[in-house]
Amino acid sequence: MQHGDLAHDEEITPCVAKVHSFTGAFLFSLETQTTIGYGFRCVTEECSVAILMVVLQSVLSCIIDTFIIGAALAKMATARKRAQTIRFSYYATVGLRDDKLCLMWRIGDFRPNHMVEGIIRAQLLRYMEDKEGRMTMEYKDLKLLNDQVILVTPVTIVHEIDHDSPLYGLDRKALSKDSFEILVTFVYTGDSTGTSHQSRSSYVPREILWGHRFNNVLQVRKKYYNVDCLQFEETTEVYAPYCSAKQLDRKEHEWNRTKKTLDRGTSTSTLEVRDTSFKAVALISSSEDPEDLMKAVNQDSR
Repeated sequence: MQHGDLAHDEEITPCVAKVHSFTGAFLFSLETQTTIGYGFRCVTEECSVAILMVVLQSVLSCIIDTFIIGAALAKMATARKRAQTIRFSYYATVGLRDDKLCLMWRIGDFRPNHMVEGIIRAQLLRYMEDKEGRMTMEYKDLKLLNDQVILVTPVTIVHEIDHDSPLYGLDRKALSKDSFEILVTFVYTGDSTGTSHQSRSSYVPREILWGHRFNNVLQVRKKYYNVDCLQFEETTEVYAPYCSAKQLDRKEHEWNRTKKTLDRGTSTSTLEVRDTSFKAVALISSSEDPEDLMKAVNQDSR
């Protein structure tokens, strides 16, 4: 307006050609920002301010597009709602499974569309003090019996406490007084988007229930299976030895060696009584002292 572009004077070279009204200026601004370029309206060399404004609007257009596209992609990439449907049990349990001490926890997917596949990884984290007095973080992987799952129904993840497990030498008292954290990571692929997601949880000693097992959530009907989600967190107290897996294996080895010696001069009827496995004796024992297990075995063999 100051240059006189709207005066329709043919002797004046306008700053923007073919712009004679506010509507024309708005259309030129829209064509500049969207890079349409119909070819009728253009900036001339008459006004440096007009050239500067076109440059600023072009830069501003790129910035706006970047923020809008970035926000949309970030919204699509984040899986907060998807991660909220993956649930870990609040407690982990330690109990006998196939005559072996095992650490168990439960994981479930409570969304109608299920994942393609999932991989579970567990690590035990413990702060260790070296000889120089420095604190370092120690990481040890826990070997899982079922580390690849598809969560059609809630699944109980099992870690067998064997000689390779960092929990091998911990009994009930030692585990409750120990200081460590078990970090559980679940990486899975969604079936709707095909993108990878990750959910994590952790367990400390006060969140590990010794001598418990998870209740069944799967109920068999005539024509279908019913999942009782109310039993997802529920556990039942069961008999389990209070000693560590290391002590249990050692006592079982001693029991088997003793039984071989007794079998040489024993009748069949007496042998059937003594044929009770060491795990069964350990199962009914409620003593905190693992040495009492062998006393129970010796009394049973008399």
